[in-house]
Amino acid sequence: MKNRQISESIEVGIFLALSGGFMDAYSYINRGKVFANAETGNIILMALKVCEGKFFEAVNYLIPIVSFAVGVGICEIIKYRKERINMIHWRQILVLFEIFAFIVVGFLPQEMNRVANSIISMISGIQFATFPKIRGTAMATTMCTGNLKTGTQNMYRGIKTGDKSAIEKGLYYYVCI
Repeated sequence: MKNRQISESIEVGIFLALSGGFMDAYSYINRGKVFANAETGNIILMALKVCEGKFFEAVNYLIPIVSFAVGVGICEIIKYRKERINMIHWRQILVLFEIFAFIVVGFLPQEMNRVANSIISMISGIQFATFPKIRGTAMATTMCTGNLKTGTQNMYRGIKTGDKSAIEKGLYYYVCI
């Protein structure tokens, strides 16, 4: 039996998916109708604002996109410098950073929505890059579309061929959605 990382457990995946959903709901409801996790949504909304000639409003959507990329970059820097960090696992460092950053967001006033959304998008990028797998299977804990597609493909394949492992894999995707 293969030894699995705790960070790839279904329990951690569910917790991270709930966290990702909360971040998106929070940023959309409380921080100016911006999807902090769904960069595809931000790209679409930014394009709509540009087409409407509302360039300043388009920046509201560009900032989270760039911040998400910064978050992925932070993850990569920490991951590849892990040799110098012997106290705790690099994923734990990033989770602690995420928690601290989200606490900061909670105290930011409404006038600082751009900053809040940037931080949330950065957190989302960190989470997306830090936890790319659940039970050895590629899975996003900050967005659902790809998980819905892959879960459905696995369920279909499992039902059609009788492959119980494909059904199990499909269920993992659905549980995290």
